[in-house]
Amino acid sequence: MNVMHSSGGTSAGTPATTSASVSARHAGAERDLFVVTAATSDTGSAVVRALLDRGSAVVAVGRDRERLQPYAEHGARTHVSPLDDADRLSAALDGATGAFVMLAPGILATSTDFPAYQRALITAQARAVREAYRRGSLRRVVTLSGWAANHPGARGPVWGLKRLEEAIDATGVPAVHLRAGSFMENLRTDIASIKATGTTGGLVPPDLPLPMIAAADIGQVAAEFLRGDRPFLPGPVEVAGPAYRTLAEATRVIGAAVGADDARYVPRSRDEVRGMLIESGFSAHMADGIVDMTLDVAQGRIRLLGTGRTITTGTTLEQFLAAATA
Repeated sequence: MNVMHSSGGTSAGTPATTSASVSARHAGAERDLFVVTAATSDTGSAVVRALLDRGSAVVAVGRDRERLQPYAEHGARTHVSPLDDADRLSAALDGATGAFVMLAPGILATSTDFPAYQRALITAQARAVREAYRRGSLRRVVTLSGWAANHPGARGPVWGLKRLEEAIDATGVPAVHLRAGSFMENLRTDIASIKATGTTGGLVPPDLPLPMIAAADIGQVAAEFLRGDRPFLPGPVEVAGPAYRTLAEATRVIGAAVGADDARYVPRSRDEVRGMLIESGFSAHMADGIVDMTLDVAQGRIRLLGTGRTITTGTTLEQFLAAATA
């Protein structure tokens, strides 16, 4: 069952630079220390990998020491902290010159007050960022926001995205907010459903074009902003993959990949989707929030605006699904 949750335009260009200026910028990046929160999430892990691949010093922050261990084996420092613990986050940010912050997990199935949970995460991360900025080391922050931040009435799991942007901006630290489109990772549930039954479905019309993007590409963009490989101009930046794609197309590609050539996407009603979520263990509060959010996508209230800065990334739907179904 496809539900849209957190996570076409022209590529944001990079001004021409001399080789000397590029070398100086990279030398500066190599002296930087970057902190990545929610480092074991899809996007957080992509940011960590992208930074490590470029030789940057990284502190990977997460709740589970064991899940952080692979980053330590690749040269990162690790720091155990939940995202609602301002004191431990502040300790993680000690000496950092850049930080990537986000709200995670994006869904808590049994939550009865998800906005309260997101408020706690926002408050703690903003306080830690403010303290690091006042100490003098922190120079820039990148947030994982989302296309839902374009909609003033965003509900459900994406309620906190614009509020995270605003809280980080209020700290005074220069910040870029990545308003990413529809995460290709959301298709994992569709892959499982098609493998099991040959069908998937949901509230989003099968022929609605969506700005799908892979988390790995968002991680690359975030790393480039943190390192200064892209001009760091504070404010929101929309980020999407190379083309808008539909769930009907995704269903066909998944079906072909898993040997279900007759795979079908079945439109479902609000009540059907809500009932399926509750049956699978979601609280009524969380099920209602997910349904409301998905209807905002289906009915065009959540969308990319294309009126400001945009970045187009490279991973295609076919490339992502080839790896995801392998």
